[in-house]
Amino acid sequence: MHFRVPGRVPFFGARALSLRILLVVSLALAAGACTMNETQQRTGSGAAIGAAAGALLGGRSGAAWGAAVGAGGGYLVDQTKKREASEAENQRLREENYRLQQQAR
Repeated sequence: MHFRVPGRVPFFGARALSLRILLVVSLALAAGACTMNETQQRTGSGAAIGAAAGALLGGRSGAAWGAAVGAGGGYLVDQTKKREASEAENQRLREENYRLQQQAR
């Protein structure tokens, strides 16, 4: 005889295994994020989000593809943020340079 509580996921089974793996990976990423640089954090976050979305939509192979696409997306977001910060810093330096040139005259 097997009793099942409504609304609870059984501890064993393919779906429960996927949820446990997702939990372990999420905890590992959270603990490892303490020593990561921004690029690694954004890439890892993208991979985790992509893996979760892929697992929900396409099972285990979907999780792998989702992680790969998510990691690529996270990396691209990181590079865009860095470029924007660099351009803003360059603009600030140009304005400072112009101001100093005007003071020297």
